[in-house]
Amino acid sequence: MRGDKIDIKSINAASPAMNIYEVKDGVAIISIDSVLTKTRSFFSSLFGGSSMRDIGNQIDMAMADTEVHDIILAIDSPGGTVDGTQELVAKIGSHRGNGKSIVAVGDGIMASAAYWIASAADKIYIANDTTSVGSIGVVATHVDVSEQDKQFGEKWTEITAGAYKRIASNHAPLTVEGREYIQSQVDHIYSVFVQSVAANRGKDSVEDILPAADGKIFIGQQAVEVGLVDGIQNITVTANQLIKEFNMNKEEFQVKHPELFQSIVDEGRSAGRNEGIEIGKAQGKEEGMKSGAEAERERIIAIQKLSTAGNEKIVADAIADGISTSGQVAERIVLAGKARQEAQAQAMIDGAVAPVAPIESQENADTFEAAVDRLTKEGLSRGKAIMKVATEHEDLHKDYLKRINAR
Repeated sequence: MRGDKIDIKSINAASPAMNIYEVKDGVAIISIDSVLTKTRSFFSSLFGGSSMRDIGNQIDMAMADTEVHDIILAIDSPGGTVDGTQELVAKIGSHRGNGKSIVAVGDGIMASAAYWIASAADKIYIANDTTSVGSIGVVATHVDVSEQDKQFGEKWTEITAGAYKRIASNHAPLTVEGREYIQSQVDHIYSVFVQSVAANRGKDSVEDILPAADGKIFIGQQAVEVGLVDGIQNITVTANQLIKEFNMNKEEFQVKHPELFQSIVDEGRSAGRNEGIEIGKAQGKEEGMKSGAEAERERIIAIQKLSTAGNEKIVADAIADGISTSGQVAERIVLAGKARQEAQAQAMIDGAVAPVAPIESQENADTFEAAVDRLTKEGLSRGKAIMKVATEHEDLHKDYLKRINAR
């Protein structure tokens, strides 16, 4: 209202592109840290956090990456929103058993929604004896602002249809019915949470996980003993273990699988010149596919680096079409940003509220009630109209209070 302009360009620039996972000798390390939300937001760019959609996209990329043979989810998070969690858990579950191990390693804290996500992995480890695990539970909050409304001179009357619409309104004390309604929602989400964790951890029944699913935090070895995690080992040890298992040398393979090893040797000796040519062709094709996959990975990474809040669909469509370059995507984002700025500027102009007409003095015919009525006719809510007149015309407000008290 002072005429200040919103710096949309700076706000968009403050939202970082999705982090690309690190690859260490074929092991992709995907970070899951701070507060978890379904998608990236302006607040997460300021205060930190992880987008569950971004995490899911990174897992998809790592599964398709020919240079990656296993995945580690590096988790340091207290949890986050319910919305988005089950979607990510289902995605991780869909990739299990597809040839690449997915292992979760908690370091610091791995609680609530963060543990739910970890439970979908093939194995769960914690980095040390002080890592906190658990907090399997759900919380909902009702904030009664009715006393605050009174201080601002506002009285809310909510007109509803449907027995449960506004049954737990923030503008009135929480009723018994409202509390029961919220509790039923929390109980439902909790049952989904516990059932999912029990299934992910291979438990025979939900009762097997309930002793560790009462909202309690377990530290270090306690988490191992109640079955929430499979052991204590940090990311480095876990990565080296996965690398060692993948890089089994010829001697180890011969000892562990002697019959299979001999059959491969015999097949190789019996292969003639023509088979050798075909094998060469196959190897060439494999190298070509590998090069193509690397080029596609580089294209996707370059496009992902351009992703900012509000432009997720442009980035996703460009990745999906398989041909768009990062330069083309950058141009589309610039044009889309310009269009958004123009739309936002027009919306601010259209939504502007005309200032209150100045009041020369208390001697004229205007009153507090008349000024409020004039503002409400101009489109302002009655509560905001009252606040505006009370703060800008103290003389009228005092006169109004004096008349009210005199009654």
